[in-house]
Amino acid sequence: LLTGCAARFADRPIVWEVDDDLPIEVPDEREYIAAPYFADAFVTRAVPHALGLPSHHRARDVNALGEVPDSTWFTNRIGVREVSPDEAATASSASGPPELPLTIVSGKSGGGNPGFVATDVTDRTFLIKFDTPENPEQQTGASVVVNRVLWTAGYNVPADTLFTFGPGDIVIDPEATYDDAFDREFPFTQDELDAMMTHVPVAEDGRWRASASEYLSGMPVGGWPLVGTRSDDPNDNVPHQHRRSLRGLRAIAAWVSHTDMKEDNTLDVYVGEEGEGHLRHYLLDFGEALGAHQSEKDRKQDGYEYLFDWEKNGLSLAGFGIPEHEWERQELTPWPSMGWFGAEHFTPEQWREAYPYRPFSKADRADLYWGAKQVMAFNRAHVEAIVAEGQYSDPAVSEYLVDVLMARRQKIGEAWIDGVSALDDFTVEGQELCMSDLAAEWGVAETGTVLMDGDSYIPGVGGRYCVPIPQEDYAILTLRVRRSDGRRPAVRVHVRGTGEPRVLGVVRTGR
Repeated sequence: LLTGCAARFADRPIVWEVDDDLPIEVPDEREYIAAPYFADAFVTRAVPHALGLPSHHRARDVNALGEVPDSTWFTNRIGVREVSPDEAATASSASGPPELPLTIVSGKSGGGNPGFVATDVTDRTFLIKFDTPENPEQQTGASVVVNRVLWTAGYNVPADTLFTFGPGDIVIDPEATYDDAFDREFPFTQDELDAMMTHVPVAEDGRWRASASEYLSGMPVGGWPLVGTRSDDPNDNVPHQHRRSLRGLRAIAAWVSHTDMKEDNTLDVYVGEEGEGHLRHYLLDFGEALGAHQSEKDRKQDGYEYLFDWEKNGLSLAGFGIPEHEWERQELTPWPSMGWFGAEHFTPEQWREAYPYRPFSKADRADLYWGAKQVMAFNRAHVEAIVAEGQYSDPAVSEYLVDVLMARRQKIGEAWIDGVSALDDFTVEGQELCMSDLAAEWGVAETGTVLMDGDSYIPGVGGRYCVPIPQEDYAILTLRVRRSDGRRPAVRVHVRGTGEPRVLGVVRTGR
């Protein structure tokens, strides 16, 4: 691991796959208890951060190029290999929606929306969820759209789909039960189902629209901790707050406003035979993204402030509540299925999840650059194909959502791609190091010059920059991009300049 800019990289091939799937015993199931979790998130760890006392550590789940290798947490897809719009739209859901009829086996535990657990005729098990009457299509649409975004970006997600069904497409298992708010168990009867469905939007043909999240194969053992590692998983040896795959996720979450990021929306699953398997780490439940959390919780400031925000609340008190907040300038869309989601008042650096997620607050320039690269790798065709999976009945909603996502993508690129010297795709050609300026390539900044050792270099063939490599066994090239509005923070490329010259490692700095 590189612990500082003066450290050296080993002269060996770049690591693109991590062996974190060694056999382990089945871990104990982690129980999510909301009260201590929120106390830890909002007080124990939030107060030092609000006071400006955070500690910083470089991400530790990265290879020598600063990229995240394939692991049980993340699989490189878009931006590393070709992902077609059709593949992005299918994501992990090639098995398709449930095949009717459904058999209810239990009620849904937790969450604010009605739903139940059911099996289909192929014996697959699904968590079935519905929209609220006030916002039809909103959460079901968001659940599959954001599911596709995160899978395409490289994360593990369940198979989530949309489908419709009518009263004749459902039966209740005689042994089905549900738990009330006090964890008391009751039989799940037809009366219970009828009462639930009175709160579900009904189409003109009498059918219901629902999202179906297929149960993951393997043994669920609870979500992963906010910080640290699982003590009962020897493969989990990087503290979660130091994983670039989680810290850089902030850029992707900001893009789609996935504000509901907390432990009970993550899941570790033991896959393989007992004693021979390992954990695989999943993100779950995206129905409150794309502004839906604002609608359900009636929190117009969602995405702009934490649920309880020491910093923002303190500034508001200091100003006696007089300064207007950015979230107060938002305009409600004309569609209940879209709510407040927009791009005009979106500022990536200021975006906040509802509940402080510690890996997000630990994200540095290099983490956010990595996450923003995932966002920028999506082109309009990808976004259109993914949004089509939301099956919005009004084509204007889909068109609006595509436009908003592309506008927010542009802002993320301007903030976190052009926020560093966006030099990447390094290759050695003869005795030169060649590279691309991603900020210019993606249209989030003007073409600049590359500075090294007092010399300036301009793009050549194909928009690539090339600088000379010293004929030394080990050299560190300090490169900066200069644009009309100033210089960007340096990127240091470690190279071998003798024998067969090659790139050994890359370090992005904050200055």
